[in-house]
Amino acid sequence: MGPSLYIHIPFCKSKCFYCSFASFEKIDSLIGPYLEALKKEAQTYSGTPISTVYVGGGTPSYLSSSQIGVLFDIVRSNFEVAKDAEVTVEMNPATLARDKAKAIFDSGVNRASLGVQSLNDGYLRFLGRPHSAADAYASFKELRDAGFTNINLDLIYSLPGQTKKEIEEDVAGLVSFGSEHISLYTLSIAEGSDLHRRNIEPPGDEEQGQDYLFVSQSLEHRGFSRYEVSNFSRPGYACTHNLNYWRGGDYIGLGVGAHSHMNGRRYWNSGTVEAYLEMMSKNGSALAGQEELAQEKRFMETLLIGLRLSEGVDVADLQERFEVVLPKDKKYTVDGLIEEGLLSLEDGRLKATLSGLVVLDEICARLI
Repeated sequence: MGPSLYIHIPFCKSKCFYCSFASFEKIDSLIGPYLEALKKEAQTYSGTPISTVYVGGGTPSYLSSSQIGVLFDIVRSNFEVAKDAEVTVEMNPATLARDKAKAIFDSGVNRASLGVQSLNDGYLRFLGRPHSAADAYASFKELRDAGFTNINLDLIYSLPGQTKKEIEEDVAGLVSFGSEHISLYTLSIAEGSDLHRRNIEPPGDEEQGQDYLFVSQSLEHRGFSRYEVSNFSRPGYACTHNLNYWRGGDYIGLGVGAHSHMNGRRYWNSGTVEAYLEMMSKNGSALAGQEELAQEKRFMETLLIGLRLSEGVDVADLQERFEVVLPKDKKYTVDGLIEEGLLSLEDGRLKATLSGLVVLDEICARLI
């Protein structure tokens, strides 16, 4: 099976108040040159077989219908995309009209990821989202009418001052859409963001942990299964693209700030649109950095990332795959985490317990 393909679209209608991603507003004149640069970058991988495609941002749905058509012409012309490939595009309700939803579907996209974030208009304004709850409902219907049968909805929870009742209302509202997948996010405030400048503080770790358990249980009671710490799906609708990341697979990233990993080599592009365009024009590459990963590092990274999954990791399989044995000091730490009830070992698979999922960052820090 070939690697996954990620394409970054950095353009936005407006910058959300919390955003830390490589996304930019009011540079629409650069969209055309950016697509040309993506084409040039894609050509360096010409003929590569691809198992999944994910277009993220930024706001991919900010592109016009014709620009989206150009983007997927680039994909089809330069990659051998598997016939059964999962192809996802992130969308914002503020930039999704009926004709655009249909154009995206007709371009070969079979999975939509809609950035709802909340169904409380007050919290949407707090987050700087350019849409309302009504827009989210309308966009979901447009996606269904366009033909999408696999839709993810994003939810940000544990906002400053948010009550359990308000969280429950958001969860219940999202579930009522009837989507196949829901992704959870806690509020992360990037340095330099609007919320950071206003000295807004997210809830503490303990409160966020309690809210996580609350949301998880609420979703599971409504028929969603947690397959990864922050991702819940109906049966058969886990995100194949992201599973490849969490299982330590290879992936190609195109565009501003995109990261790639191919057989132990990790490399990444420049992080601004202007630098990306200039480097692609002059060099045919926007490479900003790279590193070769030793087998030991690949082993540990795959193990740690795999703990995010409900299926956990098969330690023996990883040891055989990377020809590395779990170091004695790491095994001692793992044994201690099992005794604390934060990890479990079942049929050779190492998993985070429910208590462990709440403090997964701490577990990873202890194992690094």
